[in-house]
This record gives sequence, structure tokens and C-alpha cells, in this order.
Amino acid sequence: MERSSPTVAVIGAGFAGLSAALALADRGFRVTVLEARERVGGRVWSSTLSNGAVVELGAEWVMEADTALRALAERFGLALEDTGTDYRRRDPRGPSAAPLSEQDRFLAAADEASASVQPAEAARVSLGAFLDGVAGNDRARAMVKTRLAGTCGQDLERITLRLTAGERVFAAAPGRYARLAEGNQRLAEAIAGALPDVRTGSVVDAIEHRRDGIVVHHGSSAVAADGAIVAVPAPIAARIAVDPPLPGDLAAALAELPMGVAAKFAVATRRRPTPRSRQWSELPMWCWAARGAGGKVRRCLASFAGSPAAYEGLGLGAGRVGTWLELLATMNPDLRFVGEPVLYAWADDPYTLGAYSAWDDRSWDRHELLATPVGRLAFAGEHTAGPAHYATMEGALRSGVRAAAQVSALLASAGEPGGSGEGGDGRG
Repeated sequence: MERSSPTVAVIGAGFAGLSAALALADRGFRVTVLEARERVGGRVWSSTLSNGAVVELGAEWVMEADTALRALAERFGLALEDTGTDYRRRDPRGPSAAPLSEQDRFLAAADEASASVQPAEAARVSLGAFLDGVAGNDRARAMVKTRLAGTCGQDLERITLRLTAGERVFAAAPGRYARLAEGNQRLAEAIAGALPDVRTGSVVDAIEHRRDGIVVHHGSSAVAADGAIVAVPAPIAARIAVDPPLPGDLAAALAELPMGVAAKFAVATRRRPTPRSRQWSELPMWCWAARGAGGKVRRCLASFAGSPAAYEGLGLGAGRVGTWLELLATMNPDLRFVGEPVLYAWADDPYTLGAYSAWDDRSWDRHELLATPVGRLAFAGEHTAGPAHYATMEGALRSGVRAAAQVSALLASAGEPGGSGEGGDGRG
């Protein structure tokens, strides 16, 4: 008698979990996706303001080299639009703003200095301490540090210098960035729509390894499967009870990985703004207006604030929006805001406990461990995507494909029908 296809439970319906589930479904696996929220997308979340403008309350920017995301957008017939806005090169605003020309010279000096840092030294130096030692204009230094603290979502004294080897931290050249025209969350919804069994409102609290498979417990219900993928943020994965327990080093790596402190803010505008990208000098906060569907600028101003300093300076712990709105008005005197602004602080989200991974030295030493499977269990998520793709939608998608390949290989070695070790590491 022919046996049925193997089953896999995927925990989390963010980009990582949905990517994993789709890759497994494409291979013929039967997949059940369990998502704690009442929506899919995780940290990719598109919303609509009172004037109809689409805003991204979560992940936003699609890079030119994001091949996995672009391929999925094409597969599901979703249009990408060039934003006309530069994520890195931001016009400075504020009392101590340093012109871009001064910042460029400082970035060039930092890039040159970083090339001479030996690996052993880089493991002992924070990004903040390194930048403090770069020769150059102090005003430009402060502006660069402010921008990077926002990007990392953390005090730069907590961020390892070694992350500069994996991304263009000191790049000064302009770049092109895109978004899905109707909102980035549309991709999550499209993938979920192509899967037969996606269950929202299902908070997973325990995973049980058995001799012949895995049981995933969520509330009073359970899903039995041949294998499973945990595709939730590291601090959430650390809270799931696993029997038998995860190896101590992996459990510690998940529990101790720092998360960035960040929030998104958006407000509708009376008229359609011109494209812009502006950085505030006094806090790690910036704002932008960018193109959406049909190449038209969305009728809103969006903003991002990252790091504990920004969180405190904007009064986000108290849920206030007034200070942030006033600063945006100061930075954009040509705009008139309408309706109620929206604010979402990812540091307070119970299903993320932070925005995205923020790497200290100890966690950087463990980054390969985070993507290592245990028994019939694999792990996905931006925090497992490695130095080149962490904290991005692209990294989440690639990590899902890699985890799917791992589970497929694990089930093949366990003798499950349909399992295959094909698929590589998902880097594309």
C-alpha cells in the first residue's frame, strides 16, 4: 500500500514560516501552519490610513539584490514599485545636522579604517567604540552614529563591529529601493492563500519529540507531524517548551540574542508629498515619503525610530504620539497632516519582543548555531539568515527555504516517504 506524503508543522506565518511552508508544499509535503496572530505576515504588516494611503507598520524596503522576494512577487503576480526614496542617504535635519558631504567623508574614513581591523580585534570592539576612534569631523561622526543606532535598533556599544563584514554599513553611494505596490503584506497573504492549512489564532506553547514524529501543542489542541519548523523570533522560540529540551547552547543562543528596539509611525497628508528621505540629528529617527501603486507617492509621511534612546526621547513607553508628530512637522514644514496618526512599537509586541535581531559579540559567535536542526525540528527566521541577510524580508524568505530543505533531508534520513535532501541552503 502506498504511504501518504510526510507531514510538517510550521510554527509562525511570517515570511520565514510561509516561505518554508510553500517550499515544502512544492515538494509534495502536507503542511500545517500555526500562527499566533489573527493575521499572516508577522513583522510584515501593511495598514491603510483614513485617506486610503497604504503604510508599512513593519518591514518595508526591498533591495535590488532581494532575488527570493522578487521571484515570489513575480510568481504571485504582485507588482513592485521603485520608491524613488533612498533608505541610506537621508537629508539631515535638526540643530546639529551634518551635511551629507561631511558624512560621506567620515564614512569613507570608517570604511578604510575597518579594512585594517583584524578578525580577533573586531571580536573585541563594538561598532560604537570603533566609530569613536575614526578620525574625522565630530558633527559627522555623531550624525552617522545616530543613523546607525536607529538602523540597529540598539545602542552601538552593544553592537559588534563584525556585522560590518556582512553588510555595507559604511556605504555612501545611492541605492534603489522598492516596495510591493499594494503593500508588502500582500505577499504573505498570497502565499497563505496558496496553502491548504493555515491556522491563525493558534499560540504554540510546547513541542514534543516522539520516536515516530513530533506533536505541536497550541492551547488545548495539538498537531501531530513527521517534522516541524520553528519560524518565530528568537525570544519567542526560546519560550516554547521543547521535550526533550533543546541543547543548552542552542537554548541559550535563542534566549540571549538581543532584539532591536524600534517603532513605526505614519500620518496621512492633505496633498501628495514629493519623495523625500530625512534624518533627525538629535535622535535615531528618520522619515520618508515614497512611491506606491502606479508610481504615485503615497499620501502619507512615514517614520521609523530605533534604539532605546529614540524610544525614550519620543516618549514611546507612555504610548505618546505628540512629540513624534511635532518633530515630523518641524522636519517637513511643507506638509499638512490630516486624521489620526498610527504608531506601532515592536518592542512591546508580545509575539516578537523586539523589532529584529541586534547582534552583540556573543550572539555573533553563535549565529550558525541558530540555523542548526535538532532531531526532526528545524529553525527559520531572519535571526537564522546569517550575516548577509539578517533583519530583512529577504533573509526571512531565504531562511524558510533553507529550513524546508533541512526538514526534507531529516525526514529522508528517517525513512519518511517523499523526503529529499535536495534544495541547497536556500541562498539562491
